[in-house]
Amino acid sequence: MIPPTPYPRPGPEGVPDLTGWRRWARWSVVPLLVLGSAATVAALGLGLLWAMNPMGDEWVCSDGEAPAGNACYRTDQPLPPGLTWDPLGNRPMPYNCDKDGWTAIEHDRRDERECLDDDLPMPHGWHRVD
Repeated sequence: MIPPTPYPRPGPEGVPDLTGWRRWARWSVVPLLVLGSAATVAALGLGLLWAMNPMGDEWVCSDGEAPAGNACYRTDQPLPPGLTWDPLGNRPMPYNCDKDGWTAIEHDRRDERECLDDDLPMPHGWHRVD
C-alpha cells in the first residue's frame, strides 16, 4: 500500500475548512468594508455640501425675525443695547443675487458685492449693479 501524501496536500483536499473566529471574520469583514466605505462617501458628500453652501444663504431668520449683529431677533421687540438692524443681513450670498426679490449691489469705495432685498431702501454708500 502507498502511504498518503503528507499535508498540505495539493488541491481542495489540502485546504481545511475555516473554523472559529476565522469563519465569521471572513463573512463580516467584506460587509463592514462596504458599509464603512458608504458611510465615508456620505460623510464626505455632506461635508462638501456644507462647505459649498449650495443654498447660497448666509443665514436665514424665521418669520417675524430680522438680522442685527450676528443673530436674528424678533421684529416686534426692542433690540439689545448696542445693536442696530442690518439691512444687508439675512440675504443670499453675492454670487446668488439672481433670486426673485433680490438685487445685486456694490459698495462705492470698496470692491465688495452684496444682495439687497428689493423691499429695503438702498444703504448709504452702495449702488445697484446692472
